[in-house]
Amino acid sequence: MTMNHYILHTYRSSILLSKIMGSLFVSSALLKLLALQNFQGEMRLYLEAYFPSIFIGHEHILAISLCIMELFIGIYAITGFMRKRVSIVFVIILSFFVWLTGMNLFFPSLLGRIESCGCFGELIHFTPTESFIKSLLLWIMSTTWFYMEFFSIDLNMSPNKKRR
Repeated sequence: MTMNHYILHTYRSSILLSKIMGSLFVSSALLKLLALQNFQGEMRLYLEAYFPSIFIGHEHILAISLCIMELFIGIYAITGFMRKRVSIVFVIILSFFVWLTGMNLFFPSLLGRIESCGCFGELIHFTPTESFIKSLLLWIMSTTWFYMEFFSIDLNMSPNKKRR
């Protein structure tokens, strides 16, 4: 494979990953918003099990905020707006979800395991194992996308331009 083919393949793969990840985030956000009361209940369970008590009682605003954040980040990923920054955000968010679903799977709280993550609202229910595997696979996709964005050859760089 020549260098130009490699660059084009990497660029296309990066675009494809961003569109897939963005679509998943947008669909997740919309499905959670459609069943906001149920998602709020799932969030309450996670807050009670794994977070300080200062968050308890604020499930409604946290649920709405998370959905709106997911929606905007997904739209940014789909449109290609600020691709490098969005790839960083994906890695950070999915690292948190891997940690959270891993804690639920491997170190259940005194209340026991939370049986549904609420990731896609009421449409898809994941067991703790399935939720962890889903989060791990999405994290791998996001780190791959991040790597392609930051460590691959930049297509926007002409030989006359210098990197900053």
